[in-house]
Amino acid sequence: MASKKNPSKSAADKHERKTVNISLPGRPGQKAMTAGQAIDFTLQLAENNKWPAVTLLSRQLISQVPQLSRAWYLLFNSLQQSNDFIGLLQATEQYLKDKPRDVRALLSQASALRLLNQHDRALSIIEKVMKLAPANTNALNQHGIILKEMGNMSAALASFNRCLRLSPSNSFAYWNRSDLYNEIDDSELSKMEALLSKPSLNADSKVRLHYALSRGYEFRNNISKQCFHIEQGAKLKRSVVTYDHAKDMQEIKDIPSHFSAEVLNQAVTETSPETTISTPIFICGLPRSGTTLIEQIISSHSMVTAGDEINALPRAAAALLHEKGITKPFPFWAKDLQVNDWKKIGDNYQKFTQELHATPFFTDKNLQNYKALGLIHLARPDAKIIFCRRDPMDNLWGCYRQYFANGLNFTYDQEELADSYHGAAELYRYWQKVLPDKVFFLEYETLINHYDDTVKSLLEFIGLPWEENCLHFYNNPRPVKTTSTTQVRSPISTSRIGQWQKYQDHLQAMHQRLKVLGELE
Repeated sequence: MASKKNPSKSAADKHERKTVNISLPGRPGQKAMTAGQAIDFTLQLAENNKWPAVTLLSRQLISQVPQLSRAWYLLFNSLQQSNDFIGLLQATEQYLKDKPRDVRALLSQASALRLLNQHDRALSIIEKVMKLAPANTNALNQHGIILKEMGNMSAALASFNRCLRLSPSNSFAYWNRSDLYNEIDDSELSKMEALLSKPSLNADSKVRLHYALSRGYEFRNNISKQCFHIEQGAKLKRSVVTYDHAKDMQEIKDIPSHFSAEVLNQAVTETSPETTISTPIFICGLPRSGTTLIEQIISSHSMVTAGDEINALPRAAAALLHEKGITKPFPFWAKDLQVNDWKKIGDNYQKFTQELHATPFFTDKNLQNYKALGLIHLARPDAKIIFCRRDPMDNLWGCYRQYFANGLNFTYDQEELADSYHGAAELYRYWQKVLPDKVFFLEYETLINHYDDTVKSLLEFIGLPWEENCLHFYNNPRPVKTTSTTQVRSPISTSRIGQWQKYQDHLQAMHQRLKVLGELE
């Protein structure tokens, strides 16, 4: 007896056989093809990380054949990869009107809400998915992440453990729970070690397992195995990422000449009171330099909303450059802009951060903004800027031992880490010279050793009245999305000052490079 066709599959085939007219990026005119062929082409672009083109083609397909679920899924992915979380939320809301039980769309919507700091709504969506698909490990993993960022560590651990019971080789769950336990038994370590030897496991999964094992052995105080897994994870990760370190370092070197004192002394235009809804507080620096701690302290104030690591500033600049047809990379376009252009970037930024304007101030903790202090000064002269710095070896050890899901590709090689510290330090010194009164230059060790006085100075710099809550940042209930989510739930401690010395035998390449660069004596 012949089996019946899957109705949903037949419907999808029917829609993908329809003819569509597509404008291909970089090619004049339109090309007719089947929707299925257009989707396959868009998938190729996605594999090459050409996300703006993926977004463009997905939207073209959806406008002609709205029933194309695969085109919607591509759009969701491209918007998330492009950090357009508001666009992602809007797209999922539109799609779910017709298909309210679509699990993939609901998962994308939960991601958008979480990344927009709407954790309660994200949790509600994930709980809906878990009812629709109780064994969906993606949902369980997201559930754990949301709970972890909200500070519910025991419930988060339970979700990750359930995920691993259903999917024993899920490296995401192993990594995500690795800082939630205070001890780990032999059987758990053995499971992860055994997984590493599986030939079917891809490189990214192995990287996550190496870092999870490093945490496990850290709890055992087994420094040798801890560092072995960090080194193996870092080496493997560096081998699979696309990263031009020399280009990155040259960009930093080029910034002072393009954001010269002459450029910075342009007559900046203050944002008018009618348009000023909330004042941004930019918190920047290398990862693990104390930026999350500073945001936790400041956002404990009743007049501050935490924005976390948002991408509004680069989006605001990109919108202006696109409008003017400027294709030069940062920082080469700085001298091409006039006063009104900088103001337009500031206006764009204000628009892109609307959801954070519930209080007089909000924080923007995009780490890479340390390169853009000149841009911030010109585009948002009202902004408050805090540049965090830390002892080089402690800072870089904190980076090297950490797995970062996306970006920050300089953190997987000891010498590249040292170069990056030196580049950031050079900019730190440059901004001190040209913007001495515009920026609060904060040393991590000063914050830890002179905590009360430093917090008071910070609040005075921003223009905030004193509130005792800022001293007790660890009680701040806000969700924290960064890798410091567990650390900022605890009171201030000196335990991480000089911590690198325990591992100095494994960090000689980093140490020697910093000495050559003049950052260590």
